[in-house]
Amino acid sequence: MMTTTMRLAFGAALLAALPSIAQSGEIPDNLKGTGELVVIGGTGSAFDNAVKKAWLDPFMRDTGIKVVTAPVENAALLTSIKVGQPIADTTFISGGEIPGWVAKGFIDKIDYSFFSKETLAAIPEEARTEYAFRSHTYSVVPTYSTKKYPDGTKHPENWKDIYDVVKFPGKRALPNCGNILHGALLEGALMGDGVPPEKLYPLDLDRAFAKVKEIAPNVGRWWGWDAGGLAPQALIDGEADMGSAWNGRIINLRKEGAPVALSWDQSLLQHDDWVIVKNSPNKENAAKFLAYIARPEAQAAFAEAIPYGVPNKDAYKLLPKELVANLPGAPGVAEKQVTQNYDWWEETRSDGRTNLDYAIERCQAVLAQ
Repeated sequence: MMTTTMRLAFGAALLAALPSIAQSGEIPDNLKGTGELVVIGGTGSAFDNAVKKAWLDPFMRDTGIKVVTAPVENAALLTSIKVGQPIADTTFISGGEIPGWVAKGFIDKIDYSFFSKETLAAIPEEARTEYAFRSHTYSVVPTYSTKKYPDGTKHPENWKDIYDVVKFPGKRALPNCGNILHGALLEGALMGDGVPPEKLYPLDLDRAFAKVKEIAPNVGRWWGWDAGGLAPQALIDGEADMGSAWNGRIINLRKEGAPVALSWDQSLLQHDDWVIVKNSPNKENAAKFLAYIARPEAQAAFAEAIPYGVPNKDAYKLLPKELVANLPGAPGVAEKQVTQNYDWWEETRSDGRTNLDYAIERCQAVLAQ
């Protein structure tokens, strides 16, 4: 999940220096209103700046609804929900957290009646569920140093290559145990061991951890969810020659001239979702906001501001081809990717722990040996 802490770490350099998509001035009357909408965000990070530029400011301008941002972590929001006084109306969380938030009664159903038929038709059903609306997609990608592997030369292209220390000797940068889910450590290890993407789930944990233990001596940097910048920095500093990282960091650093590159082959497609919190005082305005940002113009504007994919397929028709070619989940990219199975990670084992809880504990034991 891209938490507020993670978004702060991204830095202002992530904002894409591209011309803005012109947002349509013809806004349906049913999206206009009065009052306010309180959104978690406004930290000044590149991600929040992109949300403000593409969604919050235009929404306020076009609908007449005042937008207020609350620069706090979702943990503070949850505390306020539990006491029946939510400090915000909407936020976004990892797709993997949705079942837990629903089960604990933290969020309300989304009223999709505010969405136009055209908008709904352009968004896959899995991206607009009863309790969640897809915010954006991002990816953990195979990555490498172009100092070690200059453009035009043979380089690691997938997880099989990343885990092949004979064919590609050198140090790796891989996610640590605390980042085992969002860093896709085990998915990468299994594909690195030859498991076909279509047979990845349910994960064979014995095989995955055997591969992690095997590669461990060749890891120069283990990176965490709250310090994802360490992965590309390890490539830049020569601490690692290849490994994994989040796509946004690699794409933007490369634009700045950093010696890094990525491959979309077998990259893990992940997503965050917008939710409307339980007992939101501005529930209707929150639904209008989601309907507004779901429009193709708003979706395209967001993708221009930061290199993440969006659920509305019509948005890609408004974007330059060279940008679409570098957006996770976009046509031409999605076909090379593997969608991370959040449901499997949240499954409860016979001992009462989730697969995630068990995997983290086992990972720590394996790497401590």
